[in-house]
Amino acid sequence: MWETLANVDMYTLFDNLGLQHLTWQAVVLRFLLAILFGGVVGLERTRKRRAAGFRTHILVCLGATGIMMTGQFVFENIGGTDPARLGAQVVSGIGFLGAGTILVTGSNQIKGLTTAASLWTSACMGIAIGIGFYFGAFIMCITVFAVMTLFNEVQNRYVARTNAMRLYVVFESIKDMSCFLELCRDKSIHIDDFETTRSQLGTGIAVLFMLHFQEHKSHQEVIRMISECSGIIAIEEI
Repeated sequence: MWETLANVDMYTLFDNLGLQHLTWQAVVLRFLLAILFGGVVGLERTRKRRAAGFRTHILVCLGATGIMMTGQFVFENIGGTDPARLGAQVVSGIGFLGAGTILVTGSNQIKGLTTAASLWTSACMGIAIGIGFYFGAFIMCITVFAVMTLFNEVQNRYVARTNAMRLYVVFESIKDMSCFLELCRDKSIHIDDFETTRSQLGTGIAVLFMLHFQEHKSHQEVIRMISECSGIIAIEEI
């Protein structure tokens, strides 16, 4: 079976079906694939309640597909131009939309990078679909969805087992840091770096700590120990 698939020339197959040139069947198929593939990636973002979700990813993929087909149309009917030029502008220009999804929270935590990357990838899928690279777009869709779903759990498990963590702590006053520092010394928790920042609660002193511990400790265990210190209003791993 795999040898048969390996011997199949995808380009010839799609060309025989009339899907490599801008027939009406090819145009409809490419837009439908853009809706499907862009929607698959967007669904994962929607499930996590991100700003750029299902519809946004579909629109980005549709737009990139349309632009790429426009470049192919100009090349086939007018000539004298590179059909990839319009697609190149999509790759560089989609950054403005991705930048709008990146936020820096009050605890200096950067959010939205994955959504920005998924939007850029949706545009790349649209370009592949628009020029008729169906198989490549399909593989891209499957791998991107796998990375955003399955690999998310792998990343979380890896981070939870590391001997370093970034902690956002809000103290009632600067004097209340003494209990925290004593605990870190007693439990052999090293403070590699720290910086004060704006408190999201509107009160207290907020500090970002980069902690490192030689003995294996779960991050939840470290947070539980630190939260028992007096004078701590809030604590969060970021």
